[in-house]
Amino acid sequence: MAKDSDLVVNVDLLVESETRLKSIKKELENLDNRKDDMQPYWGSGQIADVMSEFVDNWDDYRDKMMETVDTVGKLVKSTIDGFTGLDAELAKELRKARKKK
Repeated sequence: MAKDSDLVVNVDLLVESETRLKSIKKELENLDNRKDDMQPYWGSGQIADVMSEFVDNWDDYRDKMMETVDTVGKLVKSTIDGFTGLDAELAKELRKARKKK
């Protein structure tokens, strides 16, 4: 972008952010698989009951976090698409204007 521009967009940072958000979402999705793996280590009785309740609560919050991460990821993707599309359109118009001169 021009040096006198009021808006500077770091598309590389946005692309990296989108990639990391996808990775975070994938990790959150994979946490569900660990519940069954860890259950034998909880012991029995009250501790097992409390751990089971904790995991159930965690699942609820994890689901909300995944939804939020997904929403932010979609917003980042829309931003990337919007600015790269706009940048390409502006470059095209500049080339046309130069050809007319």
